[in-house]
Amino acid sequence: MGLSDIGYNGHIFWDCETWMFPVLLLLHPEIAQSLLEYRYKRLAPARQNALSNGYRGAMFPWESADDGTEETPVWALTGPFEQHISSDIGIAFWNYYLVTNDTHWLKEKGYPVIKEVADFWLSRVKKNDRGEYCINNVVCADEYAENVDNNAFTNGGAIVALRNAVSAAKKLGETPNPQWSTVANHIPIRFFADSVVKEYDTYNGQIIKQADANLLFYPLGLLHSPRLDKLNLAYYEPKVDKKDGPAMTYGIFSIISSCSGDPDKALTWFNQAYKPNQRPPFGVLAETPTEDNPYFATGAGGMLQAVLYGFAGLNISSQGITQLPTKLPRPWKRLTITGVGPAKKVFTARQ
Repeated sequence: MGLSDIGYNGHIFWDCETWMFPVLLLLHPEIAQSLLEYRYKRLAPARQNALSNGYRGAMFPWESADDGTEETPVWALTGPFEQHISSDIGIAFWNYYLVTNDTHWLKEKGYPVIKEVADFWLSRVKKNDRGEYCINNVVCADEYAENVDNNAFTNGGAIVALRNAVSAAKKLGETPNPQWSTVANHIPIRFFADSVVKEYDTYNGQIIKQADANLLFYPLGLLHSPRLDKLNLAYYEPKVDKKDGPAMTYGIFSIISSCSGDPDKALTWFNQAYKPNQRPPFGVLAETPTEDNPYFATGAGGMLQAVLYGFAGLNISSQGITQLPTKLPRPWKRLTITGVGPAKKVFTARQ
């Protein structure tokens, strides 16, 4: 809620790294760096949180207070079990390095966090008799699903965070822990018979609060192909809670549609990502279509990601900020994004 409301008590959630940070990283990298500085300076409480829960490495809190301690209400399972937040943070640190190529920062502040997140997942996984490293008993990004095994986004985030740790170590001339790759390569992603990703082991079509399995396509980039993108979007979109689900889900749907060659559908989801949530007199965004709790900065982040990473085709890779080919919706002729990245580049997409 930023400074607009006392909702959520001013605590810092995954909303920071997953929904707001990707926009700031492209347009205001100096502000993006300050978000990471907050996490870096609170690495010690994250280590203590892991230790208190029986793990190693850094387990970042679900609701982080000013001092970095866990402030989730005791009645909420999200505090001890919505653990994908550690991956979200580790991934954000690596993406900042990819954009800035700041090796000094990576050594001093980036790698310590990335490494601790990877070590957390080594202690968190459980090897089964098939040789899989499972992540059991979690709360999903879809928070309607609690105490489930092998959540798609949790597992996918752990895979990416572990692989990023390997890349970061090599970039610094360090020897990566060989277990990072071994575990990453054997964390399962479950599928139905028709190649739709299963949100978790026992998922069978239940209503979902927000995007979860679809996050494997963006932002994780684990299963990207136009056919699978469309297949999974068609499966999960009807299952989203239209009344109480948060707005940023539709930003993800818009990006997936842009990247899979369906710009007009992307425009539909883009409009869905903010218009039902606008509140008078200034058009600020509420969290859901039925609430009046603006300003929901998380929803704004999802909507803006649809513009930057969807319609404009911007992408973060080992080459820094690049542009993927996309098509604009029919009503649009040209989209220009200025001041992108540290070099303040200009990117244009045309009809």
